[in-house]
Amino acid sequence: MDTSAPADFHSRVRRQIRDDALDAAYRLVEEQGWGAVRMTAIATAVGVSRQTLYKEFRSKEQLGEALLLREAQWFIAGVTEEIQRHTDVVAAIEACLRFGIGRGTANPLLRAVLSSPLKDDDTLLPLMTTGSEPLIVLAGQVMKDYITSRAPDLDPKDVQVTADALVRLLVSHLLLPLDDQETIVSNLTHLAARGLRLSP
Repeated sequence: MDTSAPADFHSRVRRQIRDDALDAAYRLVEEQGWGAVRMTAIATAVGVSRQTLYKEFRSKEQLGEALLLREAQWFIAGVTEEIQRHTDVVAAIEACLRFGIGRGTANPLLRAVLSSPLKDDDTLLPLMTTGSEPLIVLAGQVMKDYITSRAPDLDPKDVQVTADALVRLLVSHLLLPLDDQETIVSNLTHLAARGLRLSP
């Protein structure tokens, strides 16, 4: 007896529930903040029981982690597409930084997280700051791979350190911007050119 079809259908249903739950959580965060997100409200919005929702996300925190991870994956896809448009390393880094700053500050989820009261215990900010390592690693790897492919003669240590520093500084500027976007992009591009020993 072939049981693959029912199993495949079950997997599709679970994926749909998961996606719908993340979409519902995103809308709530955008409109009312993370503090307004309740598992009961998410289950109602999706049209499933709380028990079914808890099979996908064991807690509200896990739901938040999944939400941030999905945003991170979309962000990395955009960075990858943007950086591949250029053949010049410094120009590519500048475009990548401009994309990151622009899309990051315009992202409704990020805006909602950053506008939460600093003393609010029920916020996504701790998940974003302490759980952002996968995003930093992925973005750094994208940049490092690109630089290495375009300029294979560069010192690998310079490439690794520069790529890692740029991504971490970009995340830092998104969380606490101290300058306007163009100044941030210009300064980080200059830093990258110096770090890679290339002319800015």
